[in-house]
Amino acid sequence: MDDLTVTLIPGRNQEREAVLERARREWADIIHSNSGARYAWDGIADFDEDLLILESPEEQLLGALSFCTRYGDEKNIYVSRIGVIQDHRGYGKRLMQEVAKIAAGKGQGIVALPTAEGQRLFCRIGMRLRPRGSRYEPEYAFTPDEAKRFAEDRLTGPVLEVKGYQK
Repeated sequence: MDDLTVTLIPGRNQEREAVLERARREWADIIHSNSGARYAWDGIADFDEDLLILESPEEQLLGALSFCTRYGDEKNIYVSRIGVIQDHRGYGKRLMQEVAKIAAGKGQGIVALPTAEGQRLFCRIGMRLRPRGSRYEPEYAFTPDEAKRFAEDRLTGPVLEVKGYQK
């Protein structure tokens, strides 16, 4: 897993457009049958958000995660889309650890808006459902401390109970 590369690509730029073209070429045969590739594609195509891409040592595109900070909530990074082309290989966790490093560096938490596949990932890595009444439901979250511990790979076992969060 250490031989995989994660690259941060901010907003709209030529590098982002090149990644979109690469995804179009590399995923042409799977984009309609692989939900992970579709979610990753949508994240790459959203030029309004920052992007993390995951690549193999052979520079094959394995997945992507798009994220932003929402106006009015600068305490959290929001993961909008995450997708990987192969399940159960640790690719989703790797992308989430990279966004956790970014969040930890800014003292922020992480909020994720899940699909069915995303919900399984977020539960598996220890994220919690946010309290009822949050703007979007369901939302999974890490507090700033949890994001930091996850980024450092120190978030193991059950997460400590946090007031207002549910299992």
